[in-house]
Parts: sequence; structure tokens; C-alpha cells
Amino acid sequence: MNIKLRIITTGVLFFTGQYAIAQTSTKDTITKEKKIEEVVVTGYQKKSKDEVTSAITVVSGKSLSNFSSSTLGTNALQGKAAGVNISSLNGKPGSGSAINIRGLGNITASVGASNPLFVIDGFIVGNDQRAQDVFNSINPNDYENISVLKDAAAAAIYGSQGANGVIVLTTKSGKSGKPVITFSSRVGFSEKIKDINFRMMNSAEKIDFENQMAELGVTGYTKWTDQERAAALAQDHNWQKDILRTSAIESYQIGVRGGNEKSKYTFSLGYDSDNGIVQNIHAYRRYTGRMKYEATPTDRLSLGASMGVNYSRSQEVRDRNNSQNPFKAMYAYNPYEPVYDADGSYNPTQQGFPILEALKNNPENINTLIFDGNIFAQYKITEGLNFKSQLGGYFSNMRRTSKTLRGSFLDRILGIGGRVNERNENRFRYTNSNTLNYVKKFGNHNLDLLGLVEYTEFRNDFIGGEGRSFALPTVSAPSNTSTPFSITGYNQRYITFSYGAFLTYDFAKKYILTASVRQDKDSRFGKNNVTSEPFWSLSGAWNLTNEEFLANNNIVSLLKLRASVGTRGYNNIDLNLNNVLVSGGGYGNFPSGSLNTVYGNPDLKWEITKSQNYGVEYGLLKNRIKGTVDYFIDQKKDFILAIPNLSTEAGGYTKYINAGDLKNKGLELSISADIIKSRDFNWSIRANTSLMSYKLNKLRNGESERIYGINILREGYEPFSFYLVKSAGVNPDTGNEMYYTKNGGVTDVYNSNDAVLLDGKSPLPKHFGGFGTSFSYKGLDLQADFTYKSGNYTYNYMAYDMLNYTDNISNMRADAFNYWTAPGQTGVLPRPNNTTNAPGGIVGPQITDRFLQDASYIRLRNVSIGYTFDKRVFGESFPVNKIRVSLSGQNLATWTKFQGDPEVSIGSGESQTGEGQTFINGAYTQYSYPAVKTYLFGIEVEF
Repeated sequence: MNIKLRIITTGVLFFTGQYAIAQTSTKDTITKEKKIEEVVVTGYQKKSKDEVTSAITVVSGKSLSNFSSSTLGTNALQGKAAGVNISSLNGKPGSGSAINIRGLGNITASVGASNPLFVIDGFIVGNDQRAQDVFNSINPNDYENISVLKDAAAAAIYGSQGANGVIVLTTKSGKSGKPVITFSSRVGFSEKIKDINFRMMNSAEKIDFENQMAELGVTGYTKWTDQERAAALAQDHNWQKDILRTSAIESYQIGVRGGNEKSKYTFSLGYDSDNGIVQNIHAYRRYTGRMKYEATPTDRLSLGASMGVNYSRSQEVRDRNNSQNPFKAMYAYNPYEPVYDADGSYNPTQQGFPILEALKNNPENINTLIFDGNIFAQYKITEGLNFKSQLGGYFSNMRRTSKTLRGSFLDRILGIGGRVNERNENRFRYTNSNTLNYVKKFGNHNLDLLGLVEYTEFRNDFIGGEGRSFALPTVSAPSNTSTPFSITGYNQRYITFSYGAFLTYDFAKKYILTASVRQDKDSRFGKNNVTSEPFWSLSGAWNLTNEEFLANNNIVSLLKLRASVGTRGYNNIDLNLNNVLVSGGGYGNFPSGSLNTVYGNPDLKWEITKSQNYGVEYGLLKNRIKGTVDYFIDQKKDFILAIPNLSTEAGGYTKYINAGDLKNKGLELSISADIIKSRDFNWSIRANTSLMSYKLNKLRNGESERIYGINILREGYEPFSFYLVKSAGVNPDTGNEMYYTKNGGVTDVYNSNDAVLLDGKSPLPKHFGGFGTSFSYKGLDLQADFTYKSGNYTYNYMAYDMLNYTDNISNMRADAFNYWTAPGQTGVLPRPNNTTNAPGGIVGPQITDRFLQDASYIRLRNVSIGYTFDKRVFGESFPVNKIRVSLSGQNLATWTKFQGDPEVSIGSGESQTGEGQTFINGAYTQYSYPAVKTYLFGIEVEF
């Protein structure tokens, strides 16, 4: 955008909609108006909004900057873009996200498998979980904007990496003029959100419950004497208050931006801390730095560089369904059990493990260092012909240290004299992109042709070891261990090579056609499929706004029709799935070798997504009302799936194959409206929503279904539909729980073989989005954002545990009292003393759809209110340009029928996120780090 305004007298420049208006203060007012071209970053290029034929959503960095420092960028994007379904992995400070753009990305059941491709200032970071870590390592205060590329027309140029969409981050750049110095700080606190739709028993209730169970003859319960009851009631307390705390949050950032017509620069430093809600540990610290420089030393040459550094340190807690998990302990420990025994030591409780002692004496730390860098040079060969070369990459080092201190409770159980485990991983990835861009205008005809050659290399090395038995009791370094226990390590490498072309043609900005083609070579795929098929796209748009029949229309200010079709690939797979490899090891003093448990597949090839998109962009009343409508169909072919227990190879081997086809289709709607728009007073509203459907069309390898515990893949149904025995409720005559058999009969005898697919019930939401409002009056501003999901189900293992009356050592939910006691009762829990077909025992709750719950919710995600003091208040001579003070809150309210937190991604961290684990986003909830409610006070100063 180039706007030259020459105004002699004192004047003012302000913006309305897409127009800049310059107005002098003379008596004879002269107003000059020129349309501002909105620019959209499409990845390798920048395009004016008029030229865009694809489904792209742009989110401003400012709208993401109000969140807590420990809420990473991908999480802050939740609810901001139609078609983008984001869930925090859990509530842990610094935790990432599960991201699905336009439905389920793919079937591979591992964390990060459905990630989009991440691009930062033009350099390709990757589409694995570590790429998301690099993206999230950038302080949100450094964001200029984020473009989400959703259809093939936008993402096909990225070929084998773009199947799950692309998230393009543009960081802030310097501006010509006097240097601007900014300082911002946020301090505040967070606390666990209150338990939703359930309450745990207090001491009196739990003792009464135990007495009732003893009277009913339930195994393990005994009646309390009056003296024992009185002593226990004196100990009543809430374990959540003992194990958890209110966290302290602080964030500071300073930045400098400036430049002139020849060069521009920006520089920032930041520090963030969130000690978390768990006692005895400091959850998260982060130090960030970023610089960006752009220059045009000659009329033909432009160049630039950016670099970021992030160092973070986190202390971990066990996130698994066992006694070492503090989030299970705070529910399982009985409220009459004290924190300390009489001698002052930690009480292990009936669970047999003192969690507060473990948080002190079983520390686990993760230190992460990430460098990302990007340099480019662009040379104008001749008028309209430019060559650009760009080199970008990142290096990350992650060091994980876990210890069991000598003499700790766990050490005494294990009898190992202390333990230290060190794991160190280095990752390095770089990409060199070279483009030749030809732009030519022939009257009303505009041509833009881009050619691309790209090379990527990735390296990863890992080493880990464990030592036991500390020689000196107070030193826990590896050098102090006298018993080497294990050592492991490996090196990995892959390369990709790509070439492609991208064409844009338009006539007078009315009729726009685009086309792209790209082909990739990737060493991760089988030797018979190293080279991909060509990935391509075709798209067109008709910008009716520029037609004469809509000229000077006072109602319709924007109307554009779009359509696209194309293919994209997927290469976010583990290394060495294509080769038969041998692993070395040893037995005692004897070395040995064996085949890897993953049996290589030389025919493994890319997953292919064929996409169709049909869209409308509209604006009314000079764009006071704007919105988009998009309908899409994504057909995924040859998705990659692990097939275990191969019968053709001896032993328990797994092979990854191209196993089937999947279809996602949906409708996306977004709208924003300026209800009031004036010089001093503005009020706007916004909303987006996505309606989704999913279908597994085909499974190969001679299968029609594949079972994953309580989830199933079956042809013709939603992927990962729940696969459970159906509960028939409680028999009002006997109080026994009843179950449906596979053929539709009813019985009170549980049989896991009666499990059936529950049609329409899966963890995948059918409807999701966000809505919000913004308000400003002079210096006052207010913003509120809501997110929501519906149609998704989650299995509530926590509810199963808390209502399991056969567990005589754990606390229970208060509604566990509501069990059957007399014939004719309905709407109650099964009777606890049912012994039907269980000789010598009690029939407890079973894994049925009784604990499968609708996880739909609406959440007040963020509210912020602020006031800006500027030169109008301070006067022109004051050295500060402006000061903004603000208050903000996150996760302030949730509306749901789910019993617990409905925003579930990881059900149990160590059971879902480790190597070889099955991760199905939102499938179940089981004591992961809970979501938190956060309050922040902020101040921003600009000099």
C-alpha cells in the first residue's frame, strides 16, 4: 500500500473500513480518500485480498496477545478461525495443542500426527510435534498475524507437507521513522477450575458411606466405632487444597522497532514464569529473544534475516493413572487421612504413597533450548522478474532429567539406593527455498508465475542413560552412581527435495485463476515410492465487487465467489518405517542383535488428500458486515496405519501400511459486524462456526474394522467411534445393572464380547467454533471471546473410579449414595452388594456406555478490559507515547453437562503421549493436568 498525502495545515489521518481519509483543519475541508489493499500472506507469496482464490483465515496478533504467557500461541488461536479445531493437550503451563484443520487430519494414533504445517516468516518449520514446539517458542507479543491455509488452492504448493493445512506466522517488522520502544508486563495468578457437575465426599459423608457398605457386606469395608468416627472427623480436610495451590504468573517483554526507507529492524527480549498449581515444584520458566532485519541496499536487491532463541525450564509431574499422579491423589485420598503422621513424616494414606513427599524427592526437569533462524535475499533481474533464495532452520536441544533421591519413599520401595535418568536429544532441520517470480501486466491482464526448487534436511540424535545407587547420599549427579543400569541412543536423518510452480492470472481483478503443481522426493518413504505423485491445484474466483453492475452499490460492498480443487500429501511419519532394521543390545556380557519390532515396508507411500472447496466472501454496508461461507470435501486416500502381529513374520512385529480411505466434509461460516462505528465509540461482534461429518470409507489389508480398546475403526462409520457394551440401566426389581447383548437382548451378566459400535458417538466434534465482541470508547477497550464444541463424546474414567464402590480405600463422589435400596426405584445407581454370577465377590461397575458422556461445552475463553493513556492525556512534550493498563481473565466460566472438564485432549499423559502409545484426541479423561482459571494485570508502555 502506497499512500502519499501532502497536507500543509494541521490535519488528521484516520481509517474507516478499507479506506484512509486525510482531512485538513482549514475552513475549506479537502478530503482525499484511497482504498487500502489488504495483503494476505499465502506462504511463498503475499497477495492482495482481491487476488486470493483460496480458503484462508487471517488472525491478528493483537487478538492473541491478551493470554497468559504460559498459554502458547496455538492454544490462543482456539476459536479464532473457522474450520480450525484446537484443544489444549492439558492445562500444564507451556503445554501444546492438538490441532485439526477441517476435521480429522489422519488416522495415525500418535500425538502431533494431525498437526498442520508450520511456517514462520516464510521458512518451513515442519508438521511434527517438535515443529509445533518451535512455533510456540515465539512470544505471542512478537506476532503480527497468523494466516491459516485450509484448502488445496492455498496448501497444495507445499506438496507432501500440506495435507493437514498450513499455519503461517508473520512476526512483527520494523517501520520507518523514529525508533519505538515498548515495554509490557503481566502479573497474575491461576487456579484449578472448580469441579464441574460433581462433588467429592467430605469426611462425614465418606464414613457414613463406608458404614453403609459394611452393612451391605461389600468386601473390604468395616464399620466405624463412635470414637474412631470422632477422631477422623477432627482430621477433615480437602486434599485438593493440600496438593494444589494458587499459581503465580509473571511476564515481561521489551522491544525496539524502527528503520528508514532503506532498512528496518525489530528486536525483543522476554521472560515468562508460571510456577503452576502443584505444590513443591516450579512448572514453567521461559526466556525469549528475537530480532528481525530487512534492507533494500539497492533498487534491485533486498535482503533480510530473523533469528529467535528460546530457553525454557519446566518441572514435571507424573501424568498417569497410578498413585504417583497428584491429580489422581487429590481425588483418591480420603478426607479424614492427614497429610502428616504423628512423627511428622508424610502420611502414605491407604493408597500407600505420599504424593507431596514424591513431588519433593522424585524431581523431573525438562530443559529445552530452541534456535530458529531465517535469511533471504531477493534480486530483481529485470522489470517483473525476481529471484529469491531463502535459508531457514531450527536447532533444538531437549534434556530431560528424572531422579529418585536416596532415602525417599519411592527409593525405599524399590530398594535401589537412589536413581538418576538423563535423556538428551538434539534436532536440527533446515530448508533452502529458491523461487523465480515473473509478474507482468498487459492492460487489464495480470500474470504472476512462480517457480520453486526446495531442499530440506533433518537430523536427530538421542542418547540416554540411567545410573543407580548413589555413592554419596546427598549427591544425585550421574557421576555419583555406582551401578550403571541402562544406556540407549540413536541417530536419524531424512531429506526431501521438491520442485513446483504456481500461476495466478486475473483480468481487472474481476476474474482470477490460479494453478499449482509440485512434486516431492522424501527418503522416509519406501524405496519404491521415494518420489511422490504430482500434487496440484486449480482454483478460480469471480470478484463481483469490481463489476460495473455493483459499482457504487450502497448495500453490497464485497462479493466474491471462489472454487478450488486439488491434492496435497502427508509426510509426518516416523523415520525407518520403510526399512527392515536390526537393533543391537546385550544379554549380560554377551552382545546381541535382533530385528526391530517395526518391520519395514518398502512400498510405503504418501497419504493423499483430494480437496474441493466452494466459497463466498461478502461485505455489506461498506463492509460494516463481513463474512465468509465455505463448503468443502476432503477425501484422504492411502492413510498410513500400523498393523500389529503380522502373521507373515515370526514374532510380534508391526508394519506400517497404506491402510484405507477417509472423507471429511463440512460447512464453515464466519461473520463480523460493526454495530457502532464512530470516531470515539466502536462496538463490533464476530462469530465463526464449523459443521462437520466424518466417514471411514475403506480399510485395506483384508480388514473391515480395527479395534483400539474402547474405540474402533470400521468401514462406513466415523473414525474412532466408541466400541462399548451398552448399559440397559438398573433393574427396578433387583437393583442389578442390566446390559444389552450383541444381538439386542438384555441380561444382568456382563460380557465384554457384547461390545458394539455406537453409531454417531465418537471423540470428533460435529460442531465447533467461537464468538466474541469488542468495544471501545475513547481510551477504554473491552474484548470477550467464547469457544464451543458439540457432538463429541468422551469416556469418563474418572467418574467410573469415583463411583466404584468396590474400591474400599479411595474417596467417592457424593452422588455415590444414590444407589438402589428398594424395589420400584428408578434413576438410581446399581445396588453395591450385587453378587449375581460372581461367586465369592461383588459385581462392581463395568466398562459400559454408562460412563460415556456428551462433552459438548461453551467456555468463556478470555475477557480483557483496558484503558489507554496517550498524548491527549500527557501532552505532546511528555516522553511516553502511550500507557495501557489492563485486566484479563481466561477460562472464566464453562457450560456443559459433562461431569468434569469437557475440554479433554490427553486423558492420561504417560499412557497416550509416549513412544508407541495410542493417542486419540479427547477419547477419555483420566487425571491429566487440569485446566486453570487465570487472572492477569497488565501494563504496556510505548516510548
